[in-house]
Formats: sequence, structure tokens, C-alpha cells
Amino acid sequence: MTQFHSIESFEDLYNDFNLKLFNKEFEAALSMIPFLLENARKDIDIFYTLMGEATALTNLNKNIQVIESYDEIIDKFKDTKDNSIFRFLAFAYYNKALIHGKEKELEEELNTYNELLTNYIMDTSEDLEIVLAKTYINKAICVSEVEDPKSALLVYTELIKNFENSEDENVLQHVALSACNKASIYGQYEENEEAIKSYDYVISKFENSTNKNIIELVAKSLVNKASRLKDLNKNIKALEIYDEVVRRYENCEDETLNQVALALHNKSILLSVLHREDELLEVCNIL
Repeated sequence: MTQFHSIESFEDLYNDFNLKLFNKEFEAALSMIPFLLENARKDIDIFYTLMGEATALTNLNKNIQVIESYDEIIDKFKDTKDNSIFRFLAFAYYNKALIHGKEKELEEELNTYNELLTNYIMDTSEDLEIVLAKTYINKAICVSEVEDPKSALLVYTELIKNFENSEDENVLQHVALSACNKASIYGQYEENEEAIKSYDYVISKFENSTNKNIIELVAKSLVNKASRLKDLNKNIKALEIYDEVVRRYENCEDETLNQVALALHNKSILLSVLHREDELLEVCNIL
């Protein structure tokens, strides 16, 4: 077994430790933890060591130990004045919540998301936006299961309010997804007018986006809006929107093209109901 000596610098040990993590030698990496902690001279060294330990344990699927590890990190550094540690500590909360979710411990998962948001929502740094946006999404899903889907509406609304002006496309994708999820929940309860409002938000705010994931959400919003309009017996308007989807996205080469096919399929069903056979035949030929 490799022997480590206290005369070795923390940096040398940590580089070796990271190499083992990179090479998926997780047990070997864990064996280095005592030596790393012995050689750590600063809080940031201890923090990175313990976060690395949690990473190794996660990859070994030792979920109970992972949660214990993150609890140790949070307890040790929750009152830190070191801004670098404080920022990265958010990931300890987030990763801990994910493990609770993996273990189906939904109450604990939800509590951890709430702790994270309470501690960090006033942090305006761009590097934390994405973890906060993901936290809101996961919290909403968790709330839907612990309570009911309608309870998640406030969570999605809060996400949208806090991040709709972000300049990060990944964050904006979560904003668009939140609005779509709100619309879906309203649809479950047949609150079609409210669902349409949420779809309209996505369509109007992101219609000029060049991000392919957001474009797909806009296309989905159009298709789903048309379905809600059909449920409100606004068939002509629904047909117009299906045509709009085809017109906008028929030349796409990614997942958005699926929405074109769905729009044509839904349009064919509606034309059949309306007994517009000539137009129905045309749509079927396109499909």
C-alpha cells in the first residue's frame, strides 16, 4: 500500500487524490482522506477534501455515508466567512438533496432544498444562478409528490420571477421549462385559460431564442396551447396554431421536428372531427 508522509505538501496529495477520482479509483481516493486532512493548512483545503470524499462515496453508491459526509461539510462550514467556501457550499446542499431523492426520502429532500434557497436566494452571483434554478425545479417536483401538483405552482412562479432576466441560456431554459410545467399543471385541472397564459409567456418571451432546447419548448408550447384551445371549442384558432408550428419549424433537424409531426397529427384529428376531408387528406399526405 502506498504510504503518505506529513512532509508531503497538501497540493501534491490533492493532485494525486484528484487523479484517482478522475481514473475512477474511488476506494484508493478514499484511503487518502486522512492524509489530506492531516496536511490541510487552510479551511479551503479541508472543504475541498471533504467534498471530494462525498464525490467518491457517491460514485460508490454509499448513499447513507454520502449524506453523513455532506452533513459534516454543512455543519462545519455553514457559518464560514470565506466567500469561496460559501459559494461552493451550495453544491453540498444540492447534492445532499439529490441523494435524499435517490433514497425516496422526499421530506428530507424538500427540507434540504428549502435550506439551500433560504441561505442563497439573495446571492446574485452568476455562478450560482444555475444551481438555484435547478433547485427550484427539483423542489417543485418534490412538492408535487409530497403535497399535490398545484402546490408546485408557487415554486415555478418564484423561479420565473427571480431568473427571467438572466443572461445565462441554461438558466433561461429552466425559466421556460417552469412556465411549461405550470401550464401542464393547470391543464391537469382543466384550467385551460390559465394554461394558455403560461404557454403564451413562453411563446412571447422566447420566440426569438436561438437555443435549440428553448426553441423546442416554444414549439411544445404552441402545440399544447392549440390543444387547450380545442378543449375550449376554439377549433379554428387551434388549426391556425398548428399551421404556425409547421411553418416555423418544418425545416428543423432536431427534436423540434417531433413537434411538427405532432402538430400535423393533431390537426388531422381536428379536421376529421370537423369533416374537412380534403384538408385532412392533404395533411395525411404530408405526414
